[in-house]
Amino acid sequence: MQVHSNRLVVILFFAQVLAMAGIANFAVLLPEFTQMWELTSLEAGWISGIFFAGYICTAPFLVGLTDSVDSKKVYLVGSIFGVIGLFGFAFIADGFWTALFFRFLSGIAMAGTYMPGLQILNERLQFKKRQQSTPWYLSTVTVGTGVSFFLGGHLFEVFDWHYIFYLSGLLQLLSLTLILFFVPAKIYMVDEKTRNTRHPLDFRPVFKNRKALAFILGYLGHNFELFAFRAWIVAFLVFASALNMNSIGRSEIGSYVAVFSFLGMFCSILGARIADHLSRIKIIRYLMVISFIVGTTLGFLSNLPFIFLLMVTAIYSGLLMADSAILTTSTVEAATDNTRGATLAIHSVFGISGAFLGPIVVGFVLDIFGGVESYKGWQFGCITMASGSLIGVVLLSMMRRRVEKSDYS
Repeated sequence: MQVHSNRLVVILFFAQVLAMAGIANFAVLLPEFTQMWELTSLEAGWISGIFFAGYICTAPFLVGLTDSVDSKKVYLVGSIFGVIGLFGFAFIADGFWTALFFRFLSGIAMAGTYMPGLQILNERLQFKKRQQSTPWYLSTVTVGTGVSFFLGGHLFEVFDWHYIFYLSGLLQLLSLTLILFFVPAKIYMVDEKTRNTRHPLDFRPVFKNRKALAFILGYLGHNFELFAFRAWIVAFLVFASALNMNSIGRSEIGSYVAVFSFLGMFCSILGARIADHLSRIKIIRYLMVISFIVGTTLGFLSNLPFIFLLMVTAIYSGLLMADSAILTTSTVEAATDNTRGATLAIHSVFGISGAFLGPIVVGFVLDIFGGVESYKGWQFGCITMASGSLIGVVLLSMMRRRVEKSDYS
């Protein structure tokens, strides 16, 4: 059905940014929690990673369910989990196990809001408007993460950590309110409720759709690289700054990275716009190959003037985001109407799996080659990071050979 499309896109955009206000809280305050709760590095890593586990465990059901019920209802359920997770962390968490539990709930909240939010647009917008609005909605991950880092970092200078999670919970509650009162319920066409008899956990049609699967596998490689970059780029720039004997502090480097993150939103939208007029598969392949080349050289540039390294890093960050919206939009378009939710469920699970593995694999490689204080370590670490694009383009091309070339043009 057609609704006031621009208004709906704006509501969904701000609702999802608010829903992600607490995503980086633990990461920002990790040193304090480690000391306060006497956490080991492994325990701190588990609290960080359990968020992705919550997402992966529940996304197949929650996102897949949007093929059968109004996505607005799924989004509201996800928001409730988010409110409980954030307020619970603020008032109850006092150590490893309680923190683990409430971060898991926050992961469920992300699974119940991000892709179901996209499905709200898919259900209510006509094809052309849906195609135009998808990149804007997908950019909420970048904007929401940036807002979360900004709020957490600045509020901690003034308030106790409890209030940071308390404020994030209020923002999550505001997100829920926006969806509840300002997003219209889906109006079903005749027999639409009964035409889809697929079980919410039956994903066989997705794996048979090789065109969609090609973009899903490309998205896995994309997220491997992107989240490895987000996890390690501050540490890399701190190393490079010290290597060049600069006086640039960690907070200033963090500001640079935040700017790169917000810049990525516009690169993602621009990439999607270009792909609307050209072959999507070709644009994705070109971007991934260029990203791999730039990423592999990054570790070899750490001893060059710092301003030059920042420029290359900014370019690399833009390349990382340029194919993000293209991949998800292509997956949506490759899906059939009655399996779109299931397709997005597999798309998000594969993507988050890549996001989970990327930082871990890069950290493992860094340890092998000397750690974060080693020039050689960062050379191999950046090569490993950039390999996500190589993995993505290889997997995508392998699937492409199994379908007709015309399907991708």
